Amino acid sequence: MRLRTRLLVLSVSTVAVIVTALFALHLDSLTRTWLETTVDRSNIAGNQIQSLIRLRIAATQTSPGTSLAQIKHNWNRTVAGDKDLATMLVEQAAIPSGAIVEINVVSEDGRVLLSSVPTREGQAAFPHETLASVRDAGPITRLTAIIASSTDYETRIPLGIADQPKPVFEIQMLVSPILLRDKIMPDLEGTALVSLLGLFAAAGLAGLSTHLALRPIRRIGQAIDTLAAGRPLGLSFQPAGSEDREVAAVEYKLSLLGEKMQGARRDAIGTLVRTVAHEIKNPLNAISLRLEALRMRIADEIPEAEGEVDLVSNEVQRLDRVVRTFLDLNQPMELDIREFDPEELAATVIETMRPAATQSQVELHLTKPVKAFTVQADRGLIEQGLLNLVNNAIQAMQTGGMVKTSVAFVNGNCEIVVSDNGPGMPAKVLERIFEPYFTTKSTGSGIGLAFTKRSMDLHYGQITVESAPGAGTTMTLSFPALRDRA
Repeated sequence: MRLRTRLLVLSVSTVAVIVTALFALHLDSLTRTWLETTVDRSNIAGNQIQSLIRLRIAATQTSPGTSLAQIKHNWNRTVAGDKDLATMLVEQAAIPSGAIVEINVVSEDGRVLLSSVPTREGQAAFPHETLASVRDAGPITRLTAIIASSTDYETRIPLGIADQPKPVFEIQMLVSPILLRDKIMPDLEGTALVSLLGLFAAAGLAGLSTHLALRPIRRIGQAIDTLAAGRPLGLSFQPAGSEDREVAAVEYKLSLLGEKMQGARRDAIGTLVRTVAHEIKNPLNAISLRLEALRMRIADEIPEAEGEVDLVSNEVQRLDRVVRTFLDLNQPMELDIREFDPEELAATVIETMRPAATQSQVELHLTKPVKAFTVQADRGLIEQGLLNLVNNAIQAMQTGGMVKTSVAFVNGNCEIVVSDNGPGMPAKVLERIFEPYFTTKSTGSGIGLAFTKRSMDLHYGQITVESAPGAGTTMTLSFPALRDRA
């Protein structure tokens, strides 16, 4: 699991636990409050009925010496036939703000004398769990009693004779958990909605916080990727007080490390290149001298071998030019300024590369300038640079295509444009194509474009490139046509 996902899950889980705990506390508080309120309302209703029964009993005449049994019989007869009392029971049970569904006046023998439900009169009054015991129970028991139960709960108010342990009557109020649940649910749903919204908001904030918290790590990761790709970071240490001061310090040290790595890499490659180039150049000189000696010895005896010697000599010169390119890239260069025709130079390059183009099924096309002109520059450097561009264009089109080269005089500059209809280059490659020894070819040296750019710099010119995947590549050499313009 990714670090971002772990942090997000941890944050959301923590918030979910907190929200759930708060919701449970609120639910318990809400349940207890409603139970407390219902117990109070039941007691009030029972006390009111008790008071009315006392008034009815006080209005009856009792002779001195009446037995206790006769007194109880008179009380039962008075209550059982009181229509006003029955009406009051119905009214109390019908109060919409309460959850009372039934009120009974129970006699001493456990039978219903008077009820808000007339059909219950004369039947046995079965005992129920008291509402007060539910109120005083634990949170889970209270919640279960309201949410899951369908059995009514009761509150009883006794009414008896002084000095008698057992009451003559009991006023039984039955409370429905279903009605209690209906009264609690609106508040509960509102609380649940607020909790759910809070959980979503917390998840969003957790995602944002995780993103901000991991941003420095991503920056360091990008810096390491940049170093691994061989590109400089180009960072500077941020001043104290910055929100990412510690991260900036790490990036700064990575930048210094990258510079040292690149410097060491350039030094090592440069030393290796110079060593190899020198080791190759000496045998090349010997081969070139022996070829000239061989040419003079067989010129008269075997004239038909002259062409083969020329071919070998040309290849030796080409290899010598490559070696000199390696050496020139790592040491100061002196320009051999001469006047020449850039159109004729471009035509020479085209003819030189034509065999390679034919083998790759690539057509070469040259567009001449509107008006012929000459330039003052180092012909060897310009020719080698143009050879690099045409060769790269040919190699870019493995399935055939066309390479167009044009020469033009623009605002005092000589512009030589080489364009192809190959696959083009992505932005990441464009950023590095002029770096020494950078190449995307399996057999490339990575010095061709670097040498071409250096040649343009020495001529106070520039090389530009336009390319995109699938859109081909266009490279332009531009340098002053006259030496004094430089």
